[in-house]
Amino acid sequence: MSQRLTNILGYLTLFAILGAIWVLFGEDPTREQGGRGEPTFEGIKDRINDVVRIKLSQTGERTTLVRSDVGWSVEERDGYAADAELVRSFLRGVAISERRDPKTANPERFMEIGLGEAARKIELFASEESPLLSFDMGKQSTITADRSLTYVWQKTDTRSWLVTALAEVEAKPSFWLASDILNIADARINRVEMENVVLSRAIDAQEFSLEDLKEGEQALPAWRLGEPARVIADLTFEDVRHLGNPLTDPTSTVTLNTHDGLVLTLALHDMEGSTWAQLDARFDKDLLEAGDAGTVPDAVADVAAEASSLSEQSRGWFYRLSTADARVLLQGRTDFLENGEK
Repeated sequence: MSQRLTNILGYLTLFAILGAIWVLFGEDPTREQGGRGEPTFEGIKDRINDVVRIKLSQTGERTTLVRSDVGWSVEERDGYAADAELVRSFLRGVAISERRDPKTANPERFMEIGLGEAARKIELFASEESPLLSFDMGKQSTITADRSLTYVWQKTDTRSWLVTALAEVEAKPSFWLASDILNIADARINRVEMENVVLSRAIDAQEFSLEDLKEGEQALPAWRLGEPARVIADLTFEDVRHLGNPLTDPTSTVTLNTHDGLVLTLALHDMEGSTWAQLDARFDKDLLEAGDAGTVPDAVADVAAEASSLSEQSRGWFYRLSTADARVLLQGRTDFLENGEK
């Protein structure tokens, strides 16, 4: 056999092997071939601003996000406000997502990449009729610390794909909630009252003191005394529910006063093994007038309006606190004393 014929047969064998690999795995070495670089969701970029409803479901969890004139809300949480930036980020990713790598077409392997029965089912609606877009969203494949690809499957595709730009999301309603309750400037806070505990500071002071120390008692360091104020000032929650009346009496009540007359009261309830907070806000003019003389740092121009707005926003809502925040707010007097003195 001549050298030339041997070379030709060798090349033919190589091409046959490469062809078999392509047929089996659907992979090719360039970004341009086989749909790489094309939009993941054809035509959705021009319609993304028409989306008024998003449905997500996964193994028993279900979330419906609804857009209205005042923004996005979570239907399964009685219409509580959704995190607008989280929703926008997700929709933005759907709009600009590109196909990057073709993956398995075998449904028996879908579970390995978070598809099939394990997938997050996503539906986007522009009206109450059929979905504008529906797809299955699987696991993420991390490329770098700040960049990842996501496995997806569409009924119109012949195989699964790794695609770009999709934000990692969950089908749990609590994931989508706008979880910030309060944002009170630290310098405004004057006093926190808890179970047998009063922590206070003057208008020009940075550190809190434990009131009514008895002879021989020693308070914990200042940073520990300031924990309750810090938790309340930037209070967040993990879940929310709307109740006409609490299911239980409060186990504890925490009150925060500001130098400029805002009074915040948190009634803490033990429900379903977690601590839930009910918020009330009011403006106390007498408290303002009786306070220390001086300029209140970061004071609000209209505290009465602030209190009214907070009260209106929180009326009827119960907020499930994180374990860490609940632990801080449920402390008693001995928790603020060295060696737990009594």
